[in-house]
Amino acid sequence: MQNNYETRYIELGKRITFYREKRGLSQAELAQRVKCSPIYIQKVEGESVAVKTSISGIWEVKKLDFLFAIANVLQMDVAAFFKPMTEENFQKWRRDH
Repeated sequence: MQNNYETRYIELGKRITFYREKRGLSQAELAQRVKCSPIYIQKVEGESVAVKTSISGIWEVKKLDFLFAIANVLQMDVAAFFKPMTEENFQKWRRDH
């Protein structure tokens, strides 16, 4: 699947990885807290924008509403995922202080 948003999805996944690591969480721990599979977290953080499922043959695309659940677990404002990955933005957009 190619579209104009592919680069944005990839950057978003990198930002989620950045903030997850800042919180000291593994992908498995984040998945447990968000109540999803670790494989789904891998997909969200990975460079694959869409994956064709083997069972149905339907494209599964990253869902943006899932970002709110991840942001909640990481105690970050969802806006942080759209900002550069810096310590300053981590401090600015965190919701636990």
